[in-house]
Amino acid sequence: MRGNIFSKLWLVSFLILILNFCNLQAYENKILFKIDNEIITTIDIYHEVKFLKIFNPQINELNDDEQLVISKNSIIRDKIKKTEILNFVEEIKVEDKFLMNLLKQKYSQIEFNSIENFENYLKENDLNIKLIREKFAIELIWNDLVFQKYNSKISIDKKKIKLEILNKPKKDLRELSISEIIFNVSKKSEFEKKYEQILKDIELTGFKNAALIHSVSDSASVGGYIGWIKEDNLNEKIRTKVSDLKKGEFSKPIMTSSGFLIIKVEDVKKYEIDFNLDNEISNLIQFKTNEQLNQFSRLYFNKIKKNVIFNEL
Repeated sequence: MRGNIFSKLWLVSFLILILNFCNLQAYENKILFKIDNEIITTIDIYHEVKFLKIFNPQINELNDDEQLVISKNSIIRDKIKKTEILNFVEEIKVEDKFLMNLLKQKYSQIEFNSIENFENYLKENDLNIKLIREKFAIELIWNDLVFQKYNSKISIDKKKIKLEILNKPKKDLRELSISEIIFNVSKKSEFEKKYEQILKDIELTGFKNAALIHSVSDSASVGGYIGWIKEDNLNEKIRTKVSDLKKGEFSKPIMTSSGFLIIKVEDVKKYEIDFNLDNEISNLIQFKTNEQLNQFSRLYFNKIKKNVIFNEL
């Protein structure tokens, strides 16, 4: 049935609490619900929470129900993407060189220096390496699928980009380390209530945990963190909203095609352009291309999510 797949939230939360403190193998693995043909079990929930904690230790500050919601949302994103991907390919598989590049990006973020150390850590924490490799493979194949579907719709005005670069100042430019929360509401009347809840959670648990709970973006799984971005590369609407933000401050919601966006400035540094026009144009084209692909990715995901059938078991 469609709708609230967690009407028995207290039961699942209780199971999670047990599994956190007891021997996992001593308990039966229960199927909780299905997303089309993809099943999700108690052990899936258990492992997802543990996996997310590797990249977001602040999850430990949340209660069991909040951890469950975060885990549920993360699994749902992966399962919906997997279901859609399997409409185009026979299996979830990518070349090792691409998977290794992504794995290196992931483990470097949490200060591991080799894939061996990272995988040993996963084994020590009772995490299934095969399933984690599949999660990252899903991410790679999904990104490629989005590119194949929407590449022809990307709109880049190279002349305008060249003028932007030539006209902007060359000194005292800001590079921002930013995080995001992207949220949607089904009705305009629900906006204030949703926004107030997000503000409350930011105040109580911090921006990263609020992103884990509320954000519908893929960046939610890493606490909304995006990385370092040159402020002048942001589109004009977003740049205007963040131009006065200092380190630690966040914007009011910005309406975008894929939802309402809240941006937090994690850190700021100044830079000067070592001017090479061709390089600057190439970098800005790549940034704007990725920006548009990310928007298409969210729109595509929201579209297919509407047609997914949830079955509580």
